[in-house]
Amino acid sequence: MTRTFLILTAIIVNFLLTIISPARAAEFHLPLYDSDDQYFAEVLRLALKADGGEHELVIHDHTVGQLRTMRELEGGKFNIFYTGYSREREQTFIQVNVPLARGLLGYRLLAIRQVSADLIRQLHGFEAFKSVVTLGANASWPDTKIMQSAGLQVITAPTDALWPMLKRGRFLAFPRSVIEVKPELERHGVDAENPLIIAPNVMLAYKYDTFFYVAKNRKDLARIVENGLKKAYGDGSFMAHFDADPNMAYAMKQLEDHPRKIHWIDIPDMSDATRSIPDRYWYQGVKD
Repeated sequence: MTRTFLILTAIIVNFLLTIISPARAAEFHLPLYDSDDQYFAEVLRLALKADGGEHELVIHDHTVGQLRTMRELEGGKFNIFYTGYSREREQTFIQVNVPLARGLLGYRLLAIRQVSADLIRQLHGFEAFKSVVTLGANASWPDTKIMQSAGLQVITAPTDALWPMLKRGRFLAFPRSVIEVKPELERHGVDAENPLIIAPNVMLAYKYDTFFYVAKNRKDLARIVENGLKKAYGDGSFMAHFDADPNMAYAMKQLEDHPRKIHWIDIPDMSDATRSIPDRYWYQGVKD
C-alpha cells in the first residue's frame, strides 16, 4: 500500500510540475525585418517579462517583405510578427489588441522636396489637398488602401524605389509616420541639390497602429503577450519604455511642438473589436 501510494504521489507531483511554470514557458520566434524596429522587439521582451512566465524570445534578422513574412508565419517558420493593422490580417491571424506605439503609426508627416513647400502651404482644405497632392506608397501596405478609400491620389511602387521617386518628383509627398520619418530622412533626405524636408503645415492621420499577430492555432501565445502588455501598462514599464525611445520622443515633439493642420481619415473596414480598444492605449493629445 505504501509503495503504491508513493508511486501515485510521484505521478501526481510530476503532473503538477508539468502544468506550473515550465508548461507556461513559451519560446517566441520574432522576425525583425528592419533595423529601425528594435522598439517592437523590446516591447515584446517587456511583455514576456511582465507576464511572469519563463518565456524565451529569439530574434531573427529577416530583411524580406511583410507579405512573405506573413506567409512564413502561417507556415510556422515564426510564431509571432508585428505589422500595421488591416482587417485581412486581423481575420487571418490572432491580433493582440494592444497597439504597440499608442497609435503614433497613424500620424503621417509628409516628406516632400524642399521646392514643393510653397505649393503645399497654398492648399487649404482636404478637397484642395486631394486634387493636387500625389502620394507615394507600397501597394501591399494596409494604409495604402486607407488613403485610396479617402479619395487620395496614391502612386504605388516597391519600397526601395519610393525615396528615389520622391526625389525625382514622381509624386509630391511620401507619407511617413512620426515614428518612422526621422531615421528615414537621415538616410534618404540629405541631398545638397534636392533636399527633402517635412511639410511644415499639414499632415494626415487615422486611427492606426502596429499590432502583434500570431497564427490562429496559437491562442496560448496571444494570451501570454496580451496579458504581459496589460501588466506592463499597469506597472508603468510600458510607458517608461515608450518615453525612453528616441524615435517616440521625436514623434511626440513633432506632434506637440510643431502644430500642423491634420486631415483625419476614417478606416471604413476597421473591425468593432479594434475600434473598441480602450482609449488609454491610444495617444490622445492631438485632435486638431
